[in-house]
Amino acid sequence: MLANKLNYGDTIGVVGVANSLKYKNKEALFYKAEEFLQSKGFRIKRGKYVLEDYYGSAGTREQKAEDFMNMFQDDEVKAIICLEGGETDNTFIDLLDYEIIKQNSKILVGYSDITVLLQSLYQKIGLVTFSGPCFIGYGEETAEERFADFESVFINKKIQKFYQGEKKIIREGKNSEIVGKSIGTNLGSMMYLVGTKYFPDMTDKILFMESYHTSPNECQRRFEHLRLAGVFDKVKAVVIGYNYDLQKNGDSYPQMEDILLQYTKQYDFPIIKCNDFGHKIANSIVPVGVHTKIDIKKKKIEFIGEFLK
Repeated sequence: MLANKLNYGDTIGVVGVANSLKYKNKEALFYKAEEFLQSKGFRIKRGKYVLEDYYGSAGTREQKAEDFMNMFQDDEVKAIICLEGGETDNTFIDLLDYEIIKQNSKILVGYSDITVLLQSLYQKIGLVTFSGPCFIGYGEETAEERFADFESVFINKKIQKFYQGEKKIIREGKNSEIVGKSIGTNLGSMMYLVGTKYFPDMTDKILFMESYHTSPNECQRRFEHLRLAGVFDKVKAVVIGYNYDLQKNGDSYPQMEDILLQYTKQYDFPIIKCNDFGHKIANSIVPVGVHTKIDIKKKKIEFIGEFLK
């Protein structure tokens, strides 16, 4: 299921689904982002509870669900950008009316903890969603770079920024070309859904993964969890993005791709490394639920399916 593309002058809704602005004093970024996107020709509609703070979360689970559903039912709103990442995205997914969302498909974008929503909506109704900068990212110094990608993807329907980064083949696998649907991207947030009805079917998927605060030990337990859950028996390939805690000081730690290679010795799916999506970078937009092609020989990843109407 595809949402419609954006046009200049459209209304973008912003909802708080994870951390509150007050949790880490990010109120100033919110107002800067609002002003920035308005300067680019868009109207901004705030969720009723977008400025709420409930123990560091952007409102109660009921308030989050209300705001989220209201945005999907608002005919004026053409795209929804999640306010910020965090830790509590999974607290309200069971309160959502997925049939109503299905009848009002719209662009939904965010990353980090928003992975919970992206995967839940894809699993429940097949809506193609987007891993990409949260709303406050357009209030940071990299706003122009982020908007260039936003404009390319959501207005011009062209993936460009993600393709520009270097791709490194960690394990070639048995096939030189792989095609499957994209899924991901934040590893820790994805794990919240394992064993629930919201966890996507990983059969023939290309799994994109990255982390913010992580360690070699955490990678080990996450990968073993995925193995025991049967994920590695189903996926066609894994694409690893930028992992802030492991990469911020160079390669002093074992990297996620090194650990994944060791923990999946018995498998032959390809592993590809890139720095095009993740935390503390100008995060590229990655569609979730789109047919994707990997060319091992050319070290190329391409989204070959339609991602917007």
